[in-house]
Amino acid sequence: MRNNSLHVVLRDARRRKGLSQAALALASGAARITIARLEAGGAGDFRVGTLARLCEALGLELSAAPHHARPAHEALLARESEKVRRLDLRRRHAALAAALLAVAPADAAAMVDRARANVERWQRESLCSEHYVSRWRARLEGPVRTIALRLLEHGEWTDALLQNSPWSFALEPAAA
Repeated sequence: MRNNSLHVVLRDARRRKGLSQAALALASGAARITIARLEAGGAGDFRVGTLARLCEALGLELSAAPHHARPAHEALLARESEKVRRLDLRRRHAALAAALLAVAPADAAAMVDRARANVERWQRESLCSEHYVSRWRARLEGPVRTIALRLLEHGEWTDALLQNSPWSFALEPAAA
């Protein structure tokens, strides 16, 4: 019987293309460590966007089959819960933007420096893909006011970037 597990499909497609994990990471924007975890079958929690970029780089079609054991109302609830979670991340970053503009300039500059240091650590320790690091670096360039306004932007990468924020030290806790 042929094994169609996600990790086998991804690994075999990458090998057929003659790509290393590092080369696939570069082509897809996913972190190499994420690819390694997916291929090992150990990544239980990953973003659909990451999987979509991997599939695109490998020439695979991403499709989802219905899970018949899960009632429609549960699927709807899961989608709505995810929307609420993403909106909460945006709200928390918007509150941070307001805080950056309200605190003393030296305190705001210290917060920006700490966020930049987090991004540098991500790169140094290969914790995130270069695409992710470069996008956060771009958002952290310039004066505090500009950086605060960028926290309010909603673009193609917004939800992905807010998943792992260099501002985690400054975000208010999620409402219980």
